[in-house]
Amino acid sequence: MNRSRPRWIPLILGLMLLLLAPARGRATDVDGPDDCQRTPVDFGDAPENCLAYPGVMGHFPTCRLDGPPGDATSACGAIPPPPGPTGFVMHVHLASASQYWLGCAPAGSLPMGIDGEADGKVNDTGGPFSACNQTQSVDCTETAFGMTFGQDECYGSTDAGLSSKVGFTPCTVSTISFKAHSCATAARSVVLNVLVDWNHDGDWNDVLQCPTGACVPEWALRNLPIVLQPGCNTITTPSFLSGPTTGPAWMRISISDDPAPPDFSWAGTENVPGQALMNGETEDYPVSIHLPLTCPNYEDWGDAPEMAAAYPGVFGHFPTCKSPSPPGTQEIACQPPRSTPPLSTGFVRHVSSPNDNRQFWLGCGDGITSLGVDSEPDGKMNDTGGPLSQCAQNPVDGTEFFGITWGQDESYGDGVDAGLDGPVLKFKTCTMTQFDFHVYNCKTIGADAFLNVLIDMNQDGDWNDNFQCSAAQGCAYEWAIKNYGITLAPGCQTITTPPFLMGPQSARGWMRITLTTTPAGDDFPWNGSAGPNGDGFFQGGETEDYPVMIRPDFVGVGDPPKAELVDFALAPLAPNPAGHDVTVKFSLPQAADVSLAAFDVAGRKLADLASGRQ
Repeated sequence: MNRSRPRWIPLILGLMLLLLAPARGRATDVDGPDDCQRTPVDFGDAPENCLAYPGVMGHFPTCRLDGPPGDATSACGAIPPPPGPTGFVMHVHLASASQYWLGCAPAGSLPMGIDGEADGKVNDTGGPFSACNQTQSVDCTETAFGMTFGQDECYGSTDAGLSSKVGFTPCTVSTISFKAHSCATAARSVVLNVLVDWNHDGDWNDVLQCPTGACVPEWALRNLPIVLQPGCNTITTPSFLSGPTTGPAWMRISISDDPAPPDFSWAGTENVPGQALMNGETEDYPVSIHLPLTCPNYEDWGDAPEMAAAYPGVFGHFPTCKSPSPPGTQEIACQPPRSTPPLSTGFVRHVSSPNDNRQFWLGCGDGITSLGVDSEPDGKMNDTGGPLSQCAQNPVDGTEFFGITWGQDESYGDGVDAGLDGPVLKFKTCTMTQFDFHVYNCKTIGADAFLNVLIDMNQDGDWNDNFQCSAAQGCAYEWAIKNYGITLAPGCQTITTPPFLMGPQSARGWMRITLTTTPAGDDFPWNGSAGPNGDGFFQGGETEDYPVMIRPDFVGVGDPPKAELVDFALAPLAPNPAGHDVTVKFSLPQAADVSLAAFDVAGRKLADLASGRQ
């Protein structure tokens, strides 16, 4: 996990990790599970009575106390009626109703994703209290537009409908994808509303015009019916046209039983009977409107340990580096194996050009300065956390800490080019499981791809084995997903893997996710793309590698962790002493409520770094 604070000066920093009630940091559903048994009241969290952008006050309907009105302009036809004082959006849930909300619980948790509040939760300082009501605490902080906002949900929170940042290209037909959970036992129809501040003036009351003459309302999707299936849903909205100017914006997503009233963009629900929508939830996010980036040339390699420590005392034989290394082993509990017997360890290499018909990769970047992929001449990995790769002394891009500090190309949730959000993925032994990851398709048409997932389920430093669970469960393969076909829409998207069976051993592991335009060969787990002559590559796609944990029960549920699993550990600060930014990484044997803070030598707190359920 990474946290950095820009105001640190070169002091010796004292760090404390305390098991406490959740405090500010990445947001969690502070009520915890099971939300299907609760009746929460929900408010929005877009800026009101505080800055929405540098120098621009927010007039979004969030706080119970009315704020000054925004304005209403139209580049298409009649000017809308002037808005009144800014109201609020409130959702109420009845015990007799089947609940639903934005966001889904982590794997293995009871249904969760919404918590109750007495007022909107937002500020423009990143402080602990809401600008709506100083007795109301915010749950998380979000950095955007050169500012830090306190909010109820932030991208990637356990109660957020959106896991990664959203961006739009001017005057382009667009969609967004979000998650929602329904406690109902049958499909149900609900009402969706989406509002985006296309002209960056701090309200959602305007209508703009694209150069084609097309009109673009800030109320982008208005009272459209969508269907929620029981459990967790990934919803892709109907298409809408994005605004004509680049810049920052706030976006609101609301789902409810009731249609939104005509003055919803500025009054919210203040003027409807009961001043609330029935069921559902509203969430607000900072987004960007920006010119499209050019699809790049790149060459990608893996970054799992090869001839470096994969675990304490265990060297990795994962195919990463251009130079070959000694083979791993193959343990077969059930026939037939998915891969051929291992020889010298190869590498995985992807080569891509904008001229390719298909160009996609793992991770979406920020959509403004990065699309989520970079280029390297060889694998990027080390087991020291140092600046250079052990493959070819080329620089690594970041570090990942999980009992050992590794240098890598991507790290969980690095915000630059990672396909996985943090924290470390955790799997349950001998259980069918799946996970989500992010993909970017740089073309304007859909693309067919092949997905491969490898997981070292017995901590021996390779991906060549399989294991027998019970007779009813069947065989668990370290080549967990082999050449599974998926279709990628244009732009950024979240993909859910097909289910696969996890092995029976409780351990740490390394996981590889590979997307390709062609199927991988049967020697993929140990030879990658190297081929018989050691010069092969995949045309397009990308590979990313991550440490994972495998447990006999879901982390945070059941017995205390086994002794063989990694204990709490705090990685060295990097750099130390620090001039400006510093990276702090820690690992836990199981999920816990934590507070991580920095203190100077006199015991004065300098910053809160992380808190809540980790």
